[in-house]
Amino acid sequence: MSRLKQKIPDTEALKQRFDAVLLTSYGDFISSTHVRREAVLGSRRYALVAGAFAVAVLFSLYFIDAGKSEVVRNIFIVCAILWLLVVLVSARRWFTDSQLLTKEINMALMPVISSTLDRTVMYTYNIFHRDETIALLKDSLLMTVEDIEVTADDMLTAFGEAELSMRELIVTTKSQSSRSSKGENIELFKGVFIVATLPFMHPAETYISTDSDRVGFAHRTFWSDILGRNLIKETILEWNDFEDKLHVATIDPVAAREILTPEFMHDLYTWWLEHKLNMRIAIKANKFYMLLPESSIKVGFSTSSTKPENIRDYAFSLIRPLWRSLVLLEDVIGRKDML
Repeated sequence: MSRLKQKIPDTEALKQRFDAVLLTSYGDFISSTHVRREAVLGSRRYALVAGAFAVAVLFSLYFIDAGKSEVVRNIFIVCAILWLLVVLVSARRWFTDSQLLTKEINMALMPVISSTLDRTVMYTYNIFHRDETIALLKDSLLMTVEDIEVTADDMLTAFGEAELSMRELIVTTKSQSSRSSKGENIELFKGVFIVATLPFMHPAETYISTDSDRVGFAHRTFWSDILGRNLIKETILEWNDFEDKLHVATIDPVAAREILTPEFMHDLYTWWLEHKLNMRIAIKANKFYMLLPESSIKVGFSTSSTKPENIRDYAFSLIRPLWRSLVLLEDVIGRKDML
């Protein structure tokens, strides 16, 4: 079986391959989401018309003389209240239909993404993903900040030699201000959380991050814990292109080098060059974890447009980090298969 990187060597090849698949599947995609799309457009029109009537009724109250037309004024007030209720109900329906359309679009895109990546990809929405995600995030040690709030309902799962899941993740915490006892929400992270199950056991705990990103991480105490109470130690890689950009820490440098090959680090470095944001990776036992800031991905907010370019822009925000993650995973698995 040929590797994904051989079929899709770069982002341009990914775009071309996805465009070709979307072109042949466009009719099926549109027809599968047509009913819900029309429902969204209908509820949106109804909400806008109801809102316009409510504004018109409220505006007319200013032109009614309270002394001479008390009955008429009261009728208009009742009408305004009723129209405001209609606006609230129609806006809620619009919001609900939009959420359902998002899920249907994501599900309709999965055959297109699956054909592009040549493997089965499944989309699921479940409020219980959050509990599982929190447990995995805690186990990964990719984020060790206390008292955090995690939002993670949507998940893409790619099946193959190793199963890989990609979750849109938003992590916030409360800031206690001296001027406010309630504090305010501070966004700590927004992006994707990748989790894969490896077909082997990695005998070490190995962590990778950008060199400047060492706070609130598994090896956060490395510099202060010089006496050796922390088994995780910094490992210097001999690859000049990466050593000043990517920070590696592990409990077993020899085992770490078996999987952190030049090919893996080059693919990781290439991904980092696309946005130059802090990324974190952990490889522990048979798990591969990765946190990547990615503001472009919005799994919970798709597009209602039927234009192929708008569909592609949204879908590409999903498929690009998924493809990159699968390439890195293949690097790790491929290297172990050679040993």
